[in-house]
Amino acid sequence: MDSTLRDDGARYTLTVERRLSYPPAKVWRVLTQRDLLVQWFPCDIEGDWIARAPLRFHFFHGEDEDMPEEEQRGEVLTVDEGRLLEFRWGTHVLRYELEPDGDGCLLRLYETFDDPTWGARNAAGWEMCLDNLGLVLDGAAALKFVASVWRAKFERYRDEFEPEFGPQDDPTGKHPLLKDEAVAGDA
Repeated sequence: MDSTLRDDGARYTLTVERRLSYPPAKVWRVLTQRDLLVQWFPCDIEGDWIARAPLRFHFFHGEDEDMPEEEQRGEVLTVDEGRLLEFRWGTHVLRYELEPDGDGCLLRLYETFDDPTWGARNAAGWEMCLDNLGLVLDGAAALKFVASVWRAKFERYRDEFEPEFGPQDDPTGKHPLLKDEAVAGDA
C-alpha cells in the first residue's frame, strides 16, 4: 500500500488507498459500528454517524493527557451510507470513500492537516490501522502499532516525503500507541 502527500495550499492531504476483498456494506460496518471501529482505529469514537453530530475521541493509553480539549472533539461532516464518511477530528479532517471493485471494494482514506512534518508518521499509522481493519474484516484479532513494524513504514515514507515536505516528525519512543511487540487485540 502506498500513501501520497499533497500540498493543498494552506493545508496538506494524505491519501491512503487499499483494495479490500469485501463489499462496501461490510466495510461500512467496520468503519462505523463502534465495537468494530475500536478494534482497528487508534481510539474509540463516541457519537452518531449523522451529519453535524458531535464526536468525542477517547484514547486507551494516555495519548490524550497533554492533548488540548479541542483535539479530543470532532464533528460528522458528510455521510452517504456505504459510500462516503467525512468527519473532523480536532483540526484534522478524515474522509473515507468506498467504491465497489469486483467482488470487493476500494477504500480511499484522506486525512487533511496543517503540518507537513506529520506526513510520514500519519502514513505509517494509517497503513497499520488499515492492516488491522483488514484483520477485523477477516474475523481475526488486530495487532496494534508494533513499534518495529511502524518504524519500517515510517522510514519508507520519511524517505519519500522529506525531499518535498522537509524533515518528518518522528514520535519513536514518545508515542504510547507504539508497542515494543505485537499484542493481539490490544486496544
